[in-house]
Amino acid sequence: MSGARGRQLLPGQTSRVHVYDMASRTSRLVFESRTVLVEAPNVLDDGALVLNGNGDLWLLPRADGAQVLDETALVPVPMPGVPEINNDHVLDPSGYSVVVSGRDGDLYRVPVPAGGAAATLTDVTTALPVVRKFYLHGIAPDGETLAAIVGERTEAGVWTTDVALVDPVTGDPTFLTRDEHPDDGVSFAGEVLVWNSERFTPGTAQLVALWPGATDPVRITNDDRVNWFPHLSPDGEHLLYLSYEPGVQGHPADQRVELRRLPGVLVRGARIMPVPETLVVLDGGQGTVNVPPWSPDSRWFAYCDYPVGRDSD
Repeated sequence: MSGARGRQLLPGQTSRVHVYDMASRTSRLVFESRTVLVEAPNVLDDGALVLNGNGDLWLLPRADGAQVLDETALVPVPMPGVPEINNDHVLDPSGYSVVVSGRDGDLYRVPVPAGGAAATLTDVTTALPVVRKFYLHGIAPDGETLAAIVGERTEAGVWTTDVALVDPVTGDPTFLTRDEHPDDGVSFAGEVLVWNSERFTPGTAQLVALWPGATDPVRITNDDRVNWFPHLSPDGEHLLYLSYEPGVQGHPADQRVELRRLPGVLVRGARIMPVPETLVVLDGGQGTVNVPPWSPDSRWFAYCDYPVGRDSD
């Protein structure tokens, strides 16, 4: 889920985007700005990035070689009729649209790369006694199902977060969890669903997987760190996720975090849980990899960080 629209860069802070090459295990800086805070990259077929910032959606053209782009390179994506959005947006497998989560709780389909009128994807009723909001994190490979976290506030004032599959035509959710355990970041890993949950470790998010036909998720991380936002690479080889220091609550911004990798075979039921590989240590958290950041060929992924000061690398 997303932070408030009012989040701004701190004094001396920079918003940056990097691409990480899996073969060389190296990062390359492709964007930096001291005026615009961007979050949550998706990757288009041509290598351009889709990002959100200031409640809007942006395209960042592919940066070649050593070129580092700035805010002047950002291209706004027209979203007529769509309210301000958060950083939960996912590319449709067709390559012609991105589904975004509005701050009004609804989901919208926006044409990409640009142009055309944005059509309402869902119009979710928020009448009392239940207030419901949808936070999108995944779309099935065939585009026929959305994976979302559904937040609800009941008459008792209790806010719950559950995993649901959403029909992209009707907006109707089919709940896969319906309990008091906080869940977030649900994404597709082929036919498997992966997300972070506190059901096994109250107060500490760990990654879980749910196989087709099953009703109970199983753990796929088991440590004292706080693990969020799992994203399987398109080829199924790499499971990327965001890892906070022990004791962190939620998924706050401006933390010292790690991007970690586990073998993708874990989501298919491997019984041996290997030691995670730390790929990057950075200043970030909220906005770094909230949504699928992989290139279509699985060779690289994009991520954001937010260092303070000029010597933060």
